[in-house]
Amino acid sequence: MDRLDVLDRLARVPFLRRLPPSRLDRLVSESELRVLEPREVLVAEGEPADRVNLVLEGEALVSKRVGAHEEVTIAVRGPGDWLGEMALIDEGPRSATVTAQQRLAVLEIPPRAFAEAIGSTPEAALDLLRVVTARLRESDQAVIAALSAKAEALADENRRLLRDNRRLASELDASSGFESFVGESVAARRVRELARRAAASPLPVLLLGETGTGKEILARAIHAASDRARRAFVSINCALLGEALLESELFGHARGAFTGATSSKPGLVEVADGGTLFLDEIGDMPRSLQGALLRFLERGESRRVGDTRVRHSDVRVIAATHHDLDAAVETGAFRRDLLYRLDVLRIEIPPLRARRDDLPLLLEKLSQRIARKAGRSPLVFTPAALDALAAHDFPGNVRELENELQRLYAVLGPDEREVPPERLSRRIRESDPMAQGRYGDALRAFKIQLLERALQDCGGNQAAAARRLGVHRSNLARMMRELGMRRAGASRGGGA
Repeated sequence: MDRLDVLDRLARVPFLRRLPPSRLDRLVSESELRVLEPREVLVAEGEPADRVNLVLEGEALVSKRVGAHEEVTIAVRGPGDWLGEMALIDEGPRSATVTAQQRLAVLEIPPRAFAEAIGSTPEAALDLLRVVTARLRESDQAVIAALSAKAEALADENRRLLRDNRRLASELDASSGFESFVGESVAARRVRELARRAAASPLPVLLLGETGTGKEILARAIHAASDRARRAFVSINCALLGEALLESELFGHARGAFTGATSSKPGLVEVADGGTLFLDEIGDMPRSLQGALLRFLERGESRRVGDTRVRHSDVRVIAATHHDLDAAVETGAFRRDLLYRLDVLRIEIPPLRARRDDLPLLLEKLSQRIARKAGRSPLVFTPAALDALAAHDFPGNVRELENELQRLYAVLGPDEREVPPERLSRRIRESDPMAQGRYGDALRAFKIQLLERALQDCGGNQAAAARRLGVHRSNLARMMRELGMRRAGASRGGGA
């Protein structure tokens, strides 16, 4: 592009065409022609304002940062457009970046020379002022639009995070909250209600129940729902450690307190400060340690083994046992005053055999959880297998049921889902129905609840419910007739 071409293009620019040819010629003489390749940066945001650029050929993209890592496009400039015109106002840092979209030819004009040329013609200066004002408005509108879009995107993200938080909170409640104690029987609901009340109180809690009934699950749920949830939940099984080791674990020890104590160690009562200490199988705690525990409960004071310093901790104690502590007090195995301190809020957890109505839901929830961990599909039990499970007493309670399901996933092939009775453990297959008392009533209630839940989950669609249960639709209809159940869902168009 020669000088005459440049002069010709300048003469067609709106406010420059008001200038006399001599002024245009002088302006070209003081300026420099520059050619940029695509994606080459002409002006970088933040650089000093040292020139005004007139686009002669090609297109340029004008963009501006609106965040630490975000840019918004303000405009696309073509032949006859100005770039960096704000250099006429001040020499501050550039407020935008200009990048060549295609091969770009620009005339770089020193701001002083440009101002002198325009200043000699009031009409041209007024035209320039209009251009600058329009550009400022355009830039502001683009930034406002970008910020509005960003705000809307952030609002959408916040709504998504809120939904995720609610979902995760629900999952947390299901895994470590009160709903982790699975069951819809009157007994299960009562246990959850008592646990919720206990969570709202700072008082000690005593959980009584057979092995495997879910005492630690409830203890963790109480802690998670309490105002101590952000602090530690510390658990210790008093039946697994000898007297000396249990004392050291609970209250800590000083360096040199005994052979092998090469350094001091804080006790769990210190570790749990501000949180919850769960004393599992408290009925097996040696009587010699019960006095130290009583002192801690009364005053929050403890001494490490081999140390004279008294330490203080603020701990909420939850204790659990399968023993009859009242009977242990009578025999002298357990201190009466310690029982009074622990037995403030008592929750008695019934064995699984006392809430057989919960067995279908427990089977479903446990099977789903184990299946997810194993990357398998949930198991489907045949009616005969369900009868055998309902007849079993489950002396190990929910833990025994969970162990049975884990065993089934281990012995069944990867493509096996259906569980016939012969796949169950011998102790379950050989359960004596006559030893169950009202076995017939319990079994009938079990079957009704199982079928009703399947129908409810399938919206009353009997065909879908039959598939869910792993039985033929005609067998489902027969079982419903035998149990005196109405044809649920027939009026809803799903499974008649």
